[in-house]
Amino acid sequence: MGVTMFKKSHQVLRKPVMASKRMMMALIFMLIAPFSQANDSDDVLKVVQRWADLETNLEAQAQLIREDRVQITGGIRQSNQAENLKVQIASFNAMVKSDGGTPTMIVRVESPLVQLYGNTAVVSFIRLVNGIPHNQGPRPANAAWATMVLVKQGGDWKIAHHHMSPFGG
Repeated sequence: MGVTMFKKSHQVLRKPVMASKRMMMALIFMLIAPFSQANDSDDVLKVVQRWADLETNLEAQAQLIREDRVQITGGIRQSNQAENLKVQIASFNAMVKSDGGTPTMIVRVESPLVQLYGNTAVVSFIRLVNGIPHNQGPRPANAAWATMVLVKQGGDWKIAHHHMSPFGG
C-alpha cells in the first residue's frame, strides 16, 4: 500500500510541475518573440536598403530576389524574373553606352513600414532616386510609392513581389 500511495502522490505533484513548466515556456516565448520580430524587421529593412544600394549592379541586386518574383512598375506586370533581369541589364547597358559611362544613382528608402506575418514581410516605403548621368548634370529626383513582399527561407529574406506606383499622381 505504501508504494501505491507514493505513486499517487507523485502523480498529484507531477501535474502542477508540468503546468508550471508549460507556463514558464510560454512566458519565455512571450518575452523573446518581440525581440525575434524586431530582428526580422531589421533584417528585412537591410535587404530593402541593400536592394536600393545596388541599383547600378543589377546582377548583385538579383541575388536578393527570388526566381518567382513578380514586379509591377510602369503599368507593366512582369512575372519572369530571368527575362526581366535580361531586359534591365540590356536597358542599363544601353544607357551607359549612350551617356558615355556609368551614372551615379542614389536610391533612398524613406518612411518604411514593415509588417511581419511569420516568414512573410510586407514593406511599404517612398523610393526616392537621384540620378546623375555620366559627365552630365543631375536630374530631378524621382519619387514613387513602393511595396515589397519578402519571404524568409533558410534564414534569408528574399524579395518575392515588388510594386511601384507614381508618387502623388
